[in-house]
Amino acid sequence: MIERMRGALRRRAVLGAFVFSAALGCRDAPPDEAPRITSSGASAEPVASACDMIPTPAPSALGSSSASATVDEGAGRMEIVLPLARSVAFHVEHRAGIGPLTTGSSRYDGERVVAMYQMAAMGLAQLVLDHPSHRGELLPAIRAAADALVEPETWAFGGAAYNDAKPFDAVEQSAGHAYLGYLDLALGMVRAVDPDTKHAALHDRLTVALARHLAASNVGVLETYPGEAYPPDIAMVIGAIGLHGRVTGADHGAEIESAVRHFRARFVDARSGFVHQSVDPIRGTPRDAPRGSGTAVSAFALAFADADLAGELHRALVAQGRQDVLSFAGIAEYPPGHTGDADVDAGLVFLGVGATATAFAIGSARIQRDAELFEALARTAETFGDPQERDGRRTYTRGGAVGDAALLAMYTAGPLTAQRDGAARRNTNR
Repeated sequence: MIERMRGALRRRAVLGAFVFSAALGCRDAPPDEAPRITSSGASAEPVASACDMIPTPAPSALGSSSASATVDEGAGRMEIVLPLARSVAFHVEHRAGIGPLTTGSSRYDGERVVAMYQMAAMGLAQLVLDHPSHRGELLPAIRAAADALVEPETWAFGGAAYNDAKPFDAVEQSAGHAYLGYLDLALGMVRAVDPDTKHAALHDRLTVALARHLAASNVGVLETYPGEAYPPDIAMVIGAIGLHGRVTGADHGAEIESAVRHFRARFVDARSGFVHQSVDPIRGTPRDAPRGSGTAVSAFALAFADADLAGELHRALVAQGRQDVLSFAGIAEYPPGHTGDADVDAGLVFLGVGATATAFAIGSARIQRDAELFEALARTAETFGDPQERDGRRTYTRGGAVGDAALLAMYTAGPLTAQRDGAARRNTNR
């Protein structure tokens, strides 16, 4: 839920601007000086499945232009991701490092808190799916992130938009509330590693309600706030529905098929393949230009529901948005033929390259197994995020706790593949 301020506060597509601008260094939040989280005894062996495309900080890896160097050099991937996960786990369990909320918008401040805990829950859970030996160590933080996400005060900003104090109940009665797709997706990933989660019933309720409302729209639109509809938020809802089906076995095929058909036909710019950032909530027609930030958010989220559309959006990001300088890569905020002002949606924009688009594309590249792009984008994050390691915990000083959580989620991103399905089912049978 990214909010753009233009006169009256307007709604945007959530996690991107603040979270990934932080991860790539456009905010200055020093890391907390706190002791390391103690391990439950799990080893930090260099297993390559979860993190096999993350470049090591060694010059030989970061300086290589070979995609195979990133994919094949297994030693070192967990040396980056596990210390980062431990840092994120500390922030979540101690509710530390989010920093002062001083944007002047209670809505945007609330969205920032959601971003922190959603990305933390997903990043930690994705790591556990690929490396089950770390489940015992990281599960307490995963549960803590889920607990924080379901607290009523976390969603006060959304309830205020609809004048209801209980948005979890309200969404079952009336359409809208697409911002809850971010919670729903996080709960799906939590449930994949913690099937007995106390939030399973809420996960089911939210998914059923959001799927019903989305299917009822003849243009595939679900409002985020009254009178405001954002395809990246709709993509998050679709992804959440898909992940719920993968984790629980529920059949949402018809709802997903309809939603994807509308999304491709109405929200994707025919010329560039980028996603329009905002649409009319009644007609589904574009209100804003196609944007790299919204496209990257959508490519990440839709991978949990429809691999084909997610792949199409990723290829559009590469073909129409990729920018390279030396060995670094970024993604343009606007495709050729479109221009606009840099805003909170895009995050920091430098020479046309957007921080939000670039950082979400890290996750999309990993999902699509685009090793060469992943390496180039991760090199950008590793260089300009200013990573520091102390007492076994890794943090990116330009982004603080929120940036750490975001980068962890992107470094471990991936839909429930056959391998992850198997891990989730084993967890369910515990």
